[in-house]
Amino acid sequence: MGGVAVVTDSTCDLPHDLVESLGLRVVPLSVSFGTDSFIAGVTLDTPTFYERLATSERTPTTSQPAPAWFEEAYADAADDDFEAVVSLHCSAALSGTVGLARDRAARAPLPVEVVDSRAVGGALGLAALAAHRCAADGGSVRQVVAAAERVRRTGTSLIVVDTLEYLRRGGRVTGAQAAIGGALRVKPLLELTDAGTVEVRERARTWSRAATRTGEIVADAAGGAAVDAIVVHALAPERAAQLWAELDARVEVRERLEAPIGPIVGTHVGPGAAGVAVVPAVTA
Repeated sequence: MGGVAVVTDSTCDLPHDLVESLGLRVVPLSVSFGTDSFIAGVTLDTPTFYERLATSERTPTTSQPAPAWFEEAYADAADDDFEAVVSLHCSAALSGTVGLARDRAARAPLPVEVVDSRAVGGALGLAALAAHRCAADGGSVRQVVAAAERVRRTGTSLIVVDTLEYLRRGGRVTGAQAAIGGALRVKPLLELTDAGTVEVRERARTWSRAATRTGEIVADAAGGAAVDAIVVHALAPERAAQLWAELDARVEVRERLEAPIGPIVGTHVGPGAAGVAVVPAVTA
């Protein structure tokens, strides 16, 4: 077969049907509720995760993939006669997944280029999709990596969380801040930074205002150019629809994707969250 295979991980939010149709290799992370551990997307689907999250008295935790998942993905690529792998993973500032991928890449049966995407969620999904399409068009390892890095360099990724409680549990805000935010119904608008961290960009008093600001920020970043976009949500389709309406009012969207926020990212943003990642559309 030859060519380059793309491997990513389950912090990448892409529609399941699209992942399946492309044959994109996704290495799963794990989520645990106390002593009960599950493999995201394998032994725990997204709706079941949110049902458990809503009723569990224990805060879930997440962990990087088991080393065997990387070994299997790289061996599978070799068995399919690929010449090399680009292994594109969630930001090293948020997870140890990149470090583990590099460790297993050194033992792989074919050359593996591990890339810290400095992204997560929908932004990682867009990067993985760009990398896969470049590889499918016969791109070299260098070209595939460049396609993914273009998404990071030119993209914008924002997410609005419904409550500060899950951020508090993750140590991003204090208990006092979470209590005040809840009383005031403050909706933090989080932004993925160039360094691969997730930071509070601003706060809105209502969800509607946060959605409007999301559309405004995306439009400013687009500068009048068309974009490809993915809207992600934690089982909140009505909020996804509102984000689409805000985008459509301000910017031309070429490719439109929508996906649920999976268990790994969902652990940290909580139910009701919704966000968008955009990248300038590639012109023919």
